[in-house]
Amino acid sequence: MKKGKKIISRMLALLSTICLITITLTIGTIPSYSQEEQVSFSAVLPENYISKKDLSILSRSINIPLNTSFYKKDDLDDFKFEDYEDSADIIIARNYILEEAIYEEKIAKLDNSLISNIGLINPQFLNSAYDQDRKFSVPITWGGIGILYRKDKFDNPPATWRWLLDSDKYTGRIALIGDGRTLIQLALKYIGISANSNDPSWINQAEGLLKRQKEHIKNFGGDDGIALILNDEVDLAIATNEDALKAMKQNSNIGFVFPREGSLIWQDIICISKKSNNKESAHYFINAILDAEIGKNIAVNNNLATANLMSFDLLKDNYKSDSRIFPEEQIIERFEDTSIILDFDYEMMIDEMWDNILDS
Repeated sequence: MKKGKKIISRMLALLSTICLITITLTIGTIPSYSQEEQVSFSAVLPENYISKKDLSILSRSINIPLNTSFYKKDDLDDFKFEDYEDSADIIIARNYILEEAIYEEKIAKLDNSLISNIGLINPQFLNSAYDQDRKFSVPITWGGIGILYRKDKFDNPPATWRWLLDSDKYTGRIALIGDGRTLIQLALKYIGISANSNDPSWINQAEGLLKRQKEHIKNFGGDDGIALILNDEVDLAIATNEDALKAMKQNSNIGFVFPREGSLIWQDIICISKKSNNKESAHYFINAILDAEIGKNIAVNNNLATANLMSFDLLKDNYKSDSRIFPEEQIIERFEDTSIILDFDYEMMIDEMWDNILDS
């Protein structure tokens, strides 16, 4: 009998030990479980670029909690990729902001097999000067540079660069921009040459054109064209259609037109940070943002053109036909995107020419 009690006692002791070990092991796994719960997906994007409803839909496409960081589009000059490089999975920004990160190999190469909706992108945007063959970026929305004008000064929209770059008709009533490279590229478009040309002979012609026109420009080299036209100090100015639409809300006498010779376009693009630990989910996010309905909503929310053909089809006719947002087909064919990273000799040539123009 005593022997039976000893056996029972030992069994109880063994059972207690097993329970203690089990509890210890369970407690030991809690931190690991918590870390898995804390895995999240980080998206950096412009403020109000995507609606909360669409962000919720995009969140469901990745099956990971979505954390969003927003920056103001008006503060693009202060945007630094390095501020988000270590934490972001995907980034949406203007192409000239992300191009340097692409060049410095801080952006992950895309696997298009995970982006079935890539076929919805307008073929016009499937290649670019800043990202050849679209290996690192996908365009979402876009806009271009054109001519802002006072309606009461023109019987018809001044749809040519001539009035700003090659005429004395509006002497003292023209505002350009303070960016030498962009002005030279626009001058190249006016004379019928690619904005991306690095041929010194054509660039010399563009330089000569700007030198001759300088005396007719108010505040040559300044960046205040929109303010000047709003204050009725000039009749013509260079502006992006995005900024032009804002100016037109302030003054109904202001109009905007894309020049028939063509111009430069910019794009809002989405990229994956090379340091992302969620690259597969990032591709699913990109595929989801290319959904036709979401693409349409993004365009309308921001008064921008969409690069998504299916999204374009869903737009209302009055939006699609708004020539301030979508240039006519024969004009958009003459538009080009450009690279901000060019060879050293080109940079030196442009800088020298701009100094010559300012000093002339």
